[in-house]
Amino acid sequence: MTIQQLEQRLNDLEQEVAELRREVKPLRPFASVAETFGVFANDPDFDEAVRLGREYREQINAESNEC
Repeated sequence: MTIQQLEQRLNDLEQEVAELRREVKPLRPFASVAETFGVFANDPDFDEAVRLGREYREQINAESNEC
């Protein structure tokens, strides 16, 4: 790869990063715990995480009861 190709690739990447930064909204801290209520409402990924956590806990409890 030539220097010109590397420079072009770097310029392309810098433009892509600049575009992504314009699209991403900065996070702001929550002012209170109450603001966090409902943050994950209707979020299928959160529901899946909850399901997997429950499944894991049930498995661990079942294994500890076998002893």
